[in-house]
Amino acid sequence: MERRRVKKISIGISILIVIYAAYTYFNIDKTIKENETACFETVTQKLEAGIDPELIFQEDFEKLQLLVEYSLIARSEMLKISNRLRINKDEPLSSNDLMILKSGTEDYLEIREDLYNIAYAYECSIDVEDSTLEEFNISQQLRLKGLMLSLGAALTLYDNYMIGIVLFEQDDRLRRVVNDPDMGFGIIANKLTEMTLAANSIESRHRIRRAMSFYEEEKESIEGVHEDSDFAYLQLLIDSSPSYNYVKKIRVKEIASNKFVAFERISKDMLSESASEGFDAVSGLFGNTVGLFESRKGKLYQDEEAIKKIQSQLKPLDILLEKTPFRLTDKLIPGHFGHVAIWTGTKAELIDYGIWDDLNVSPYKDKIGSASNPNSKDEHQIIEALRSGVQLSTLDHFMNIDDFAILRPRFLKGEEEERTKEALIMAFRQLGKKYDFNFDVNTTDKIVCSELAYVSFPTMDWPTEKTLGRHSISPDNVAKLAWNNVPLELVLFYHDGQLVDQESQVEKMIALMQQ
Repeated sequence: MERRRVKKISIGISILIVIYAAYTYFNIDKTIKENETACFETVTQKLEAGIDPELIFQEDFEKLQLLVEYSLIARSEMLKISNRLRINKDEPLSSNDLMILKSGTEDYLEIREDLYNIAYAYECSIDVEDSTLEEFNISQQLRLKGLMLSLGAALTLYDNYMIGIVLFEQDDRLRRVVNDPDMGFGIIANKLTEMTLAANSIESRHRIRRAMSFYEEEKESIEGVHEDSDFAYLQLLIDSSPSYNYVKKIRVKEIASNKFVAFERISKDMLSESASEGFDAVSGLFGNTVGLFESRKGKLYQDEEAIKKIQSQLKPLDILLEKTPFRLTDKLIPGHFGHVAIWTGTKAELIDYGIWDDLNVSPYKDKIGSASNPNSKDEHQIIEALRSGVQLSTLDHFMNIDDFAILRPRFLKGEEEERTKEALIMAFRQLGKKYDFNFDVNTTDKIVCSELAYVSFPTMDWPTEKTLGRHSISPDNVAKLAWNNVPLELVLFYHDGQLVDQESQVEKMIALMQQ
């Protein structure tokens, strides 16, 4: 997506995204048959123009990945903001809160159409004839992935909608604000009510029922599909959807009789649960969609022995690499490693380097910790760029991973201290920046995780790749500089939860990255 669109994504989306998320997918006046015909025409036009069906799919697949990222961040912000507004019920909404609620509509209108288009364009995969597949050289595997693309987009829309219903439907103030018109923002009256009615139409139930049933029947029958990385991403997206799992949980006995549980009933059930169990129940229900889509915990999660081993090896400015194959966000990143971070060092070490009182470090003194207890779990000594922005994290939080590597920069003799100080200060300067969804190393106002290393070590010759017209750097690009232990040295490597022998760790890392 162009930078203009990304720039407009704000906290406002996190509230209003739920209002418009499902609207265009579920509020369609055409009949189901007309939709199917139009879908066929859209796809056929591209195929008849000679465009490779794999390229058609891949373009929309990459769009969906970014749209999912926006939704994950929006839900996280939504939970935080709605909780704050719920706590202060006896006070009027501030003008800032009102603007957050209203301006979110304007921002989200720029991305909602793309989600709808993806859900709509591939829905007719269910009805494609074998002769059509043969004519355009479309495999059964690609057909299934196309349907999964549609279902994944639809469920992303529906999850956004459902969390909004749970959070706002029972709060009179918030429901009234959302439903009130605002000519200045182009918002018409009763939009929340309209969304609820549209999402529960007979047509909506029929269409998503068909997509779910097709996916469930076909995903195990097509040979080789589970080895496909795109399939793995879409499967995790679908299987981690709260709406999908809620439906599966309550309709086990109804599948045999070809009945389908209405989402209206699911909405009411969720509202009932949230009313009786409070905000924590809502957070728990959607917690897996806030930013991780986590199917399990990492193999190094709460591994005290590994944490002690790692803490004994870490030095200020060490570059940390990790892999979390159980997370949806990991599958968005090409290569073996999925994330890059920088270790700040302890308070005592920062004092020794003479930068503890630096203007870029001082604001974070309380988080970094005390010299008396440098290895406390509460010390935030990792700088990392997450979807919510560049922030300080604890090692304990970071260790929910399967693979972990420490890379140490090797500076020229006599330059170590000065170079380390410069790079540490540069890393601290990145705190507070937003995430770079364009993955463009030539922009500095926003950065992605691997760009953190790129900007903190300006004297290093970092390898980059040019994709979609822009230069980017991946975690594997960073790791490659340790293959020969120059200019980065591989100090420690855990793979699949196990410590790799030091003598063979470089070879092991290279082998994994070349698979």
